[in-house]
Amino acid sequence: MRERLLALKEEQEDNRRLCGRSYIKEYVGYVCVNEIGDLIKPHYVTESFPKLLKANGLRHIRYHDLRHSCASLLLANGVPMKQIQEWLGHSDFSTTANIYAHLDYSSKLTSADAMLNGLGLVPN
Repeated sequence: MRERLLALKEEQEDNRRLCGRSYIKEYVGYVCVNEIGDLIKPHYVTESFPKLLKANGLRHIRYHDLRHSCASLLLANGVPMKQIQEWLGHSDFSTTANIYAHLDYSSKLTSADAMLNGLGLVPN
C-alpha cells in the first residue's frame, strides 16, 4: 500500500507540473484527486462505471451489482457465509445470511444428502 501511495503522489506531482497554474492546489496532499487536482466526487465511480462497460462492449449492470456478484461467487466457491459477511462489511451476520442464503445451493444439496443418510436412504 505504501508503494502505491508513493506512486500516486509522484503521479500527482507530475500532473501538477504539467498543468502549471491550471492545477487546482486547494487539495494538494489529498489522495483522491483527478488529473487537474480537483477532488474526485463521491458519485464518480457510479457515473463512470456505465461508460467503462460501454467502452469495453460489456452489458449494462449497476455498479452495486458487482457486490452481489462477488458475494455469489464467493459463496459458490465454498467461502463460509461469516467470511462473506466480513468481506462485504455487514455489521450483522443475519443481514448477509438473509440476502445470500438462497444462493447457497451446494449446502442445500449437502444438507439433503445428510438427511437421506440419517434416514438410512442412499442419495442419488
